[in-house]
Amino acid sequence: MPTIKQLSNAFRFFFFSFDCNEPMHVHVSREKMISKFWLEPIALAKNHGFSAKELNKIRKIIQSNNEIIREACMSTVINIEPRIKNLKITEEIIIADLEDGRTISVPLAWSWRLSDATKKQREKFEIIGNGIGVHWPDIDEDISTEGMLNGIPAKQPKKVQKKSA
Repeated sequence: MPTIKQLSNAFRFFFFSFDCNEPMHVHVSREKMISKFWLEPIALAKNHGFSAKELNKIRKIIQSNNEIIREACMSTVINIEPRIKNLKITEEIIIADLEDGRTISVPLAWSWRLSDATKKQREKFEIIGNGIGVHWPDIDEDISTEGMLNGIPAKQPKKVQKKSA
């Protein structure tokens, strides 16, 4: 099976894995010119500099190599949901390494249960839901990856005061 580089010596075909909210597409460039083609159906989305003749040539290359291009495009697709790979807790910070290479941290004080927990209780956790969150069984605490990214601290329940008789 040929590679994308073998499709044409004149053009460079490439994909952006973070074009998450757009239909499947391919970018094509040569020198300072660039275009974008949707793959379903094959249609020109944007063009900066290519002539109509060159665009027709690019379209034909995409049509005749659609399977290779779609396969290459799919290999760049990533799971856009942030997922925790590793977790570390210090006396002041919760640090999460995400599968996409980012590291995020939030103050330990964002979780009153973890703040009140012992070091041993904090160290006993499970990454749950394939990385969408973390659970501490000994203190019944759960923190989501999304909550850490969006800055959503846990609210401590209000204490109910007993009325004296």
